[in-house]
Amino acid sequence: MKQIFTFILLVVLANTSVFAQDNPQVNRPPLQHEMTPDELLRKSEIGKSFIPTAPPAPPVRNVAEFDRMQGALVRYPFGIPITLIREMATDVTVTTIVASIAQKNTVISQYVANGVDTSHCNFLIAPSDSYWTRDYGPWFESDSARQIGIVDFPYNRPRPNDDEIPKKMAEMLGIPWFGMDVISTGGDYMTDGYGISASTDLVWVENPTQTHEQIAQKMSDYLGITNFQVVPDPNLQSTIDHIDCWGKFLAPDKILIRKTLTSDPEYAALESAATYWGSQICAFGYNYKVYRVKTPQDQPYSNSVILNNKVLVPFMNTTWDDSAKAVYEEAMPGYEVIGFIGNPSTPWMSTDALHCRVMGISDIGLLHIKHIPLSGNQPCEYDHQLYAEIIASSHQPVIGDSVLVHFKVNGGPYHTAVMVNTTDNLYSGTIPKQPAGSIIKYYLTAADQSGRHANAPFIGEPDPYTFQTIYTNLAPVPDTLWFITAEDCLKGKITQLHNYLSQPVNISLVQQFGTSLPWYVDSMTVMTLPHMVNPSDSFGIRVKMPLVTLMNPAVQYEVDSMRVTTTAGVFHVIIMVNHDLLSGLREVASIALIGKIYPNPFSDETNIAVSIPDREKVIVDILDVRGTKVNTLVSQILEPGITTIHWNGTDAEGVRLPDGIYMCRMISGNNTTVKRIVLFH
Repeated sequence: MKQIFTFILLVVLANTSVFAQDNPQVNRPPLQHEMTPDELLRKSEIGKSFIPTAPPAPPVRNVAEFDRMQGALVRYPFGIPITLIREMATDVTVTTIVASIAQKNTVISQYVANGVDTSHCNFLIAPSDSYWTRDYGPWFESDSARQIGIVDFPYNRPRPNDDEIPKKMAEMLGIPWFGMDVISTGGDYMTDGYGISASTDLVWVENPTQTHEQIAQKMSDYLGITNFQVVPDPNLQSTIDHIDCWGKFLAPDKILIRKTLTSDPEYAALESAATYWGSQICAFGYNYKVYRVKTPQDQPYSNSVILNNKVLVPFMNTTWDDSAKAVYEEAMPGYEVIGFIGNPSTPWMSTDALHCRVMGISDIGLLHIKHIPLSGNQPCEYDHQLYAEIIASSHQPVIGDSVLVHFKVNGGPYHTAVMVNTTDNLYSGTIPKQPAGSIIKYYLTAADQSGRHANAPFIGEPDPYTFQTIYTNLAPVPDTLWFITAEDCLKGKITQLHNYLSQPVNISLVQQFGTSLPWYVDSMTVMTLPHMVNPSDSFGIRVKMPLVTLMNPAVQYEVDSMRVTTTAGVFHVIIMVNHDLLSGLREVASIALIGKIYPNPFSDETNIAVSIPDREKVIVDILDVRGTKVNTLVSQILEPGITTIHWNGTDAEGVRLPDGIYMCRMISGNNTTVKRIVLFH
């Protein structure tokens, strides 16, 4: 009997031993986010067995949290409410770390009982030490072959099972694994997907054998980070020093930073952090847009997860939850912001909340549109060129006519233009130039033959890129002179050549007369050219239209342009006259005008008929195309009626003028009228 009892006892002990091996949590109190006293004594074990590898083949891009995710990584026993898992499983695959098949079956039963879509669930059977999957989970990158891979690091806790999870995830996903020998933790790291990342100075403290430059170089080699921002932790009372406890990249140009009461001892440090980030230049070339979320009781609102088009936020069941939701909605238009209350047994803490316990799993066939958007003020004088790189990690071809720019002007409807493949995976497109002061909003789309679609920015139309058009050169304001009434013709229309440049512009020539309409320059700021226009100054030109007959009754408008030659280029001012006005100009009040010129063109002599309503002094001059007077035909008092004046094509000295276009200008009282004459031999 004693032998039988001993055998049974041994079997029980053996089974208990196997169960304990499959369940490392058995007979062990749950670990905390901070290291336990025992772990503090074993800090020397951190990274001791870590074997680094060569980095991915450059160029390398670190996948951002707000890129497309195919899944989320959690661990059982859970540190999150199952309602959160149910929500995530509606859109992505939830991978749950379990210790054994038996534990997997237990989790499946819980999922089914709580309405989790188990068709969107899979399991990684592996030993683990804790549920902080963000801290020890994988970081994702794409390399020169557009292959998604995992970059791993020595986890900053002596928790060897957790530290092995990224390697097992790489095996599970069938993607490369790279070992970067920089002790770190996911809660103290965020990236923008464009080469900028940030951590607190904890990364320096925990890597004392490496210089700051060596750490930054490894971030560059393994993750493509060209600007590694290492900042002090403004959570002065925290022992965690994780960046996600107070800040979060929401997009490549947006950052969320928590805000507390002025009486809080951390207030000044948090304000300093907000000021610092507001002064930093984002990857798009302008200062970060800083959003502040109020945390008067140290609520962990920044400790959220962005999962595709949703933002999952830890709520604390206080009146401040709605305020936090509103800030996210303001900062991230088009995203669905959903709050979750923590479990009573594993509540959200100010230094340990939702983000710490969920890790996004990148889409391993990620379709990414890399684009530096137009922003701020852009020249209105030219078309707007756009460039994008389409990175298809599915290795399926990009559908050519799917790469599009969608744009709208001043709140109007969206227009679409195809972007053209230039070389390899590079595309270019154009938004047509728009008048100064226009507000242009746009976004890009692309698709590949794997069935994936992508937007830039990620959310697309609800939060488009925005820029405004302005003059950036010497510009005529207005750039079109409309002669609508007879008074416009008689009094003239004025354009101002405004210098929007930072350096002076020299005006060398202003066309004095029309080529298809008989307009002429009546006056300028100065009549002698060249003339220098300093920055922010203007040069005025008044244009008049003589009373003429209809030029072409078959068209609605007569159109001409005035040419201005400067050191900043050649500019044109459009001159428009409605044909109804032209056809009736001869009936306007009786004033002196030039009538018929015959022959025109001429070679030897031409006859110029001038009509005078009253006895008055009349001056008839011949001008060249530069507006220089070359001859005066009449300067005397004429009697009312029609007088014919003869010109033989010579200057004031009687010298025959060269072939070309000349202007006959008649001045009588306050009126001036001009007609064109063509001389040829």
